[in-house]
Amino acid sequence: MSSYSAKMESPMSIDTVAAPARILVVDDDPVTRFLVIGALEQAGFYVEQAENGRQALTACERIDFDLITLDVMMPELDGFATCVELRQRPRGVQVPILMMTGLDDYESINQAFKAGATDFITKPINFVLLEYRVRYLLRTSAAMVSLYDSERRLATAQRIARLGYWDWSHDQEFLHLSREVCEMLGLDPQAPEVPFQVILKCVHEKDRKILDQWFEEIWQGGQARAISHRLVDASGGLRYVQQQIEVVLDVSGRPDRLYGTLQDVTDLRQAEERIWQLAFTDSLTQLPNRELFKDRLDTALKLARRHGRQLALLFLDLDNFKRINDTLGHNVGDHLLQATAERLKLSIRANDSVARNPMEEQDESIARLGGDEFTVLLPEIQRSEDAANIAERIQERLSQPLALDGHEIIVTPSIGIAVFPQDGETSEALLKSADMAMYSAKRQGRNLYRFYNAALNEAAHKRLTMETQLRRAIERNELSLYYQPQLDLPSGRICGVEALARWTNELLGTVPPLEFIPLAEETGLIIPIGEWVLRTACRQAKAWGCGIDPMRMAVNISVLQFVQPGFTGLVAQILGETGLEPAALELEITESLLMKDPEGALRTLRALKNLGVQLAIDDFGTGYSSLSRLKQLPLDRLKIDKGFVCEVDSQPNDAAIATAVIAMAESMGLRVIAEGVESEAQFQFFKAKHCDEIQGYYLSWPLPAAEITTMLQKRFAPHDEGE
Repeated sequence: MSSYSAKMESPMSIDTVAAPARILVVDDDPVTRFLVIGALEQAGFYVEQAENGRQALTACERIDFDLITLDVMMPELDGFATCVELRQRPRGVQVPILMMTGLDDYESINQAFKAGATDFITKPINFVLLEYRVRYLLRTSAAMVSLYDSERRLATAQRIARLGYWDWSHDQEFLHLSREVCEMLGLDPQAPEVPFQVILKCVHEKDRKILDQWFEEIWQGGQARAISHRLVDASGGLRYVQQQIEVVLDVSGRPDRLYGTLQDVTDLRQAEERIWQLAFTDSLTQLPNRELFKDRLDTALKLARRHGRQLALLFLDLDNFKRINDTLGHNVGDHLLQATAERLKLSIRANDSVARNPMEEQDESIARLGGDEFTVLLPEIQRSEDAANIAERIQERLSQPLALDGHEIIVTPSIGIAVFPQDGETSEALLKSADMAMYSAKRQGRNLYRFYNAALNEAAHKRLTMETQLRRAIERNELSLYYQPQLDLPSGRICGVEALARWTNELLGTVPPLEFIPLAEETGLIIPIGEWVLRTACRQAKAWGCGIDPMRMAVNISVLQFVQPGFTGLVAQILGETGLEPAALELEITESLLMKDPEGALRTLRALKNLGVQLAIDDFGTGYSSLSRLKQLPLDRLKIDKGFVCEVDSQPNDAAIATAVIAMAESMGLRVIAEGVESEAQFQFFKAKHCDEIQGYYLSWPLPAAEITTMLQKRFAPHDEGE
């Protein structure tokens, strides 16, 4: 490292340096050189010499001198040219150069300073004065090096921190800007005196008023404070900056001068926004997530309380989204959620009642809570109908067909609406109310909107309790099977029974199947419950097979059970465990199941048929299935839905449908059973139409196994023994 570089790193007074300063004496007069060298060495300096400018330049290439004495008049290269050459070299920029001139040679003195000399001394030389002049120059040089080093470090720090400064006094019309501020604003650094209005034009238009007020308040004597705002640079790019001001007061205490700093914090702001986005924004739809939405809901509720106004919350869920996601893939599901978010934005923007301030970002009132659940916040409504209008607009827009990844998709929303304050006074209560209202819409048929009411709350609590109890029903042995007989009309003998699940709970009492079976299907509990039913029914059928004529055990199969990949294997396993003949088991599936996945249903039915079990279509006539598809299925029996049975003796249309089903089944080689037969007239109708079998209260209510056993032993027949 050179001596100059060393001083740059650790500047200090020349009187305190560990090594003596290095001085180069350049003079073509040997006597003068001898005397100067002697005086400087006696003063403790290290001295080298050169006879002319050429030698001096060569010496400077080898050694970093701390000072150079340079005679003016020399052969080959005089002192002026040598000084100019030294100043053009990196090592010679800062080194002090002491020119030696004649006592009255003022022209040489002037030329020496133009060439870059630091100081001059006249001949004849006063050697005592020379020592002090050299020491003074070395001290000054050390101070200049220290100052330069400080400026360099400050400039580096400002560049790294993207920090600039400006100042303004009361008698100026212009602000003086540093180079860094000029570069931030896209202004010419060579013209740093700029009117305040020019600066203001560089400020983002939405921030100009507040910046102008801030500046005026400080100038009028207000307390200085920091401010953050946006700038638009020369290329149109947006920058975020932070300003600080220090006020200098005059003798009367009034502001006399302002010193300000301007720091570019764009990267920091963007990083903060990215962190904020990751924490509070849904990455798929770019909508606010649950946490951010709850925060905004809390804020909206505070404003609603303060101003005494109503607020509405819409909670919506996409109908059958899981089926779309599972069938077409998660990629299509993601695109559907993104399209839903955009459609919601369009629905909200079309309405004026969503936000009090039309300048606010209305997209912020929409959020994705997770999965296919979205919320819409209406911070000010005049009446409940306002929320209903929004819900209808959302229904209309979301129900329009979508083309996604080569598929045309139609998806509908179920929407729950809760209104503040009557449906909840906190964000948690309001969300809960809207959620329950949404589930009410789903249970009532989907693609609906429903308002919350107290009855919903009670129903939801009951449902939650029921679900909790149902999850432990099997392990607590709370489930049981009842059996409803099926009558073979030609022979008048009982030909089979249908197994029906019953649930009695210590807390809830006897729970009707119409309540707990749909709940089991919604929660997925129908899978373990259905397995228990199938195994228990097969065991009972095997037990009845001992000493009683063979008969059929019919078991209803849920859609969720049927579509399980290992369902056929489970049936085979249970038949093997219980020892029941496959032909004694009949599995009943609904017509709607066949419509959702015809090819998959056909494969499963054929696999079940290969086991030897019987297959029946339950509730036939309600699913509008294709007859051409129906005749391909390996079925044994059709069960006419009781909706067509209950009025066959009074409604011609129902009678015609029942008659047609019987005739069609006969032509296809299928047996027919009419379920829900409750009267003598209905019984006689189906007997006259040559229906194969009946089932219903006319024959018997569902009974526990012991009572059915007694009935089987007596071979109960209603037309012989009455009802």
